[in-house]
Amino acid sequence: MSVGRLLPRATGNRAFYVRCEWNVFLLDDANTLVDSEFSLGVLDESPCVIVESSGGANPARGVTRRNPDYNKLLGLLLQRLANADARLTAVLLDSNRVADISISDRTAKLDHPYPIDLSVEDIDEIRRMMGRAVAMMHRAPHAKTGGNAQKRIRLCLDRTVSPPQLLTARAGTELSNEITDDHAPGHTETEQAYIRKARIGQGQFRSLLLESYNTTCPILGISNPELLVASHIKPWSACTNQERLDPKNGILLSSLFDKLFDRGLITFNNDGTMIISPSLSSEDRAKCNLHQVPQLSLSNASEPYMEYHRVCVYKHT
Repeated sequence: MSVGRLLPRATGNRAFYVRCEWNVFLLDDANTLVDSEFSLGVLDESPCVIVESSGGANPARGVTRRNPDYNKLLGLLLQRLANADARLTAVLLDSNRVADISISDRTAKLDHPYPIDLSVEDIDEIRRMMGRAVAMMHRAPHAKTGGNAQKRIRLCLDRTVSPPQLLTARAGTELSNEITDDHAPGHTETEQAYIRKARIGQGQFRSLLLESYNTTCPILGISNPELLVASHIKPWSACTNQERLDPKNGILLSSLFDKLFDRGLITFNNDGTMIISPSLSSEDRAKCNLHQVPQLSLSNASEPYMEYHRVCVYKHT
């Protein structure tokens, strides 16, 4: 099987990363990795699951098919979304080719009206229905075979689904470190060690955040590195490996505010103003001194990550 590689490359005291095509892999009911990729995201403040396209085989050049378990992955995702009581509000074609087309023009027209309550539907029939609809959408007019039938799609949902609800057959099942550190086969030991360091806020990811924030918590002004946590904005378990190593998906916070942020008790608008969860009592707000929090400075590249945090992590009630 051919998979991508993500390797740090040093340049002076900085590092940059080769573009990575890894996303997230899941386990089937027999706890075997499914050889097709997906990722989690948001669209118009609604949670969604993105299923990567299949195809690209070229035996003459020794190129194997990309994401060969596309249909198996899609069926498992739909079943686990049904188990999580998530309804399907839209299925969108999501390839780069149609990125500038309106959402309505790239929404798959299914035999069932949206939203679709997956918990009461025949999952295999829904999967086949989606496959037929997507295969016919935006075909290249001169393609000899009619284009790729198994295209990149986005499943829009009416509720947030946590990664553990999707990754294994039994929600809440503990994944081994080997799986939680990769979510993908094929890593070298060097790559696995590098990614593990990012998971626990060490290594180059932490160094870049310390440099970016001038070794200072932007909220409290604390500058003792031992009291600062290099946090991921979009949680580790929901990230692709590219996102896990992207410093724009990081925020440097004191231990208290890291905990508040990690548990979804606070989040931030794109303009940097704090949003406090209604689940946090007024007494605890006062004790945490949340009424005097300065405005955070977010880069444009960090905004998609913060949008995910607002929609999928922040506790709205």
